[in-house]
Amino acid sequence: MTRKITTALTLSALVAGGFAGVAHAEETELPVYGVKRAGLDADQAVALQRAFGLKDVERSEAGAVSFIDDARYLHVPSIDRGEGKPEEDGSPTVQTAIDFDGLRNLRAVPTEEAAKRVAEALRGVGLLPSQATATARHSTFEVSDREGKTVVSAPLDTAVSYTFSLDGIPLVGEGAKLRVALDGDGQVTGLTHSTRELAKVGSVAVYDLTAGRARCQKAFGEGVRAGRVSYVYESPSLDARVEKLLPSFRCEGFTQDGSPAQAITVPAAVGSTLPVPGPAQPPRQSGGVQALTESGEVGSEGTGNCAGLPNTSANIDSFNGEAGDHGVPVQFSWKDANAWESDFKDPMFAGGDDSHYADDVDLTYWQGHGSGTGFYFSGCSNHNDTKLANTDARWGNLDAEWMSLFTCLILEDTNGGKTWAQRWAQAFRGLHQINSFTTVSTNSASHGGKYAHYLLRSNPMKVRVAWAQASIDTQGSDVIWASMGPVSSNGALANFDDYFHGRGPVSGDVLSGGWYWRISGVS
Repeated sequence: MTRKITTALTLSALVAGGFAGVAHAEETELPVYGVKRAGLDADQAVALQRAFGLKDVERSEAGAVSFIDDARYLHVPSIDRGEGKPEEDGSPTVQTAIDFDGLRNLRAVPTEEAAKRVAEALRGVGLLPSQATATARHSTFEVSDREGKTVVSAPLDTAVSYTFSLDGIPLVGEGAKLRVALDGDGQVTGLTHSTRELAKVGSVAVYDLTAGRARCQKAFGEGVRAGRVSYVYESPSLDARVEKLLPSFRCEGFTQDGSPAQAITVPAAVGSTLPVPGPAQPPRQSGGVQALTESGEVGSEGTGNCAGLPNTSANIDSFNGEAGDHGVPVQFSWKDANAWESDFKDPMFAGGDDSHYADDVDLTYWQGHGSGTGFYFSGCSNHNDTKLANTDARWGNLDAEWMSLFTCLILEDTNGGKTWAQRWAQAFRGLHQINSFTTVSTNSASHGGKYAHYLLRSNPMKVRVAWAQASIDTQGSDVIWASMGPVSSNGALANFDDYFHGRGPVSGDVLSGGWYWRISGVS
């Protein structure tokens, strides 16, 4: 058994970006944890419901409990301006205006008070897990101009999100999620409780952090330089019904231009194998042009093992599967070497062909590495470039409404002295939203499927709410999801309340008058 696990943890700071590292942990073993209980039973779900004064909650077969108040969750004050100009195919649209007075009147529960209220309610019914630490943060709606000046900023809720540890080592994953959102009146508008009760059942020999960095580098491949490495325990979705949790390495890294890469995890146990690439798509043929289509279709692309992202293929498949199950055609789906930068680049630039791909469907879902200035195809393809720069994006002048980028830092506050609004303003040529993150995200095999499910189910969520909830389900509390869009020249019309076609109201195209909105919150 290990003598001091914390000694091994402190070494993770030494194995940082650009430092080869010579430190070796004294310990060669870490505990294995057995699952005593997964999720909540029916009685516990009822107790949780009563603790927060909710009318009802949803409980999955595996015991994950959730609640969303459709009317109040992440609600943005708005004004109905009636019907808008029909879509290109004749579909009706609505006009939604920002209620600036309503925004300025919004109030939020202070973060410390929210954390205290939530902890007391959970403790009162015996559902506050041990070794859990709360972090509270406001979800916000803001409007900015092209000069980077904030026009208005208002809190939409106060979200209390928990992190977990096992004797000092972080416990992460979809099976270690506890988050409660309170509106300004202190009412719970959103809740996620997906945890396991664990106990030590033995130990396992693990690679030290120096060897762990080598494993991370091998998994990342040539396109990413391994950086900080640390031990974690990964608790998968409760649907996985695992019996034990073994230690893993959390691998952080940097892309070729120095931007933080999407984080991955690899097994830490001695003798464990790294993820094995799945079957590759047949080589794509140049000039494989898609036919122009009607509204209500999607596309997907992603870089996986060739970019050191082992879960991408499964994630793209989960998105496609949910779309198909709900009757939404997937017009294109390219992976790895078949995912091309030209599919997202406007034809006004050499080699650009988004008019047959990303701008020929209503929604495109992408997964891969990214930064505040674009996303990467490095190590996978070079057709016609290895990075789709923000300056190459002109979306919506044909069909695109929602660009959903499961990658890092796209909507970060500033990059190179420019704000999120300044960097991505020119991309909006009829596009309604960019959905992404302001921080580094973690590679996931299920984010796409959850996103599509929330978009398309019988009680669908708004596009930006579906993005937020899929991110909450799959990302750690250090990850900030975000969505942005344009505000019209009269300072009012915006696209923040869109549903996917056929699932609810969709606003007409809005051309910016120089202002842009952004909604962001903690996972």
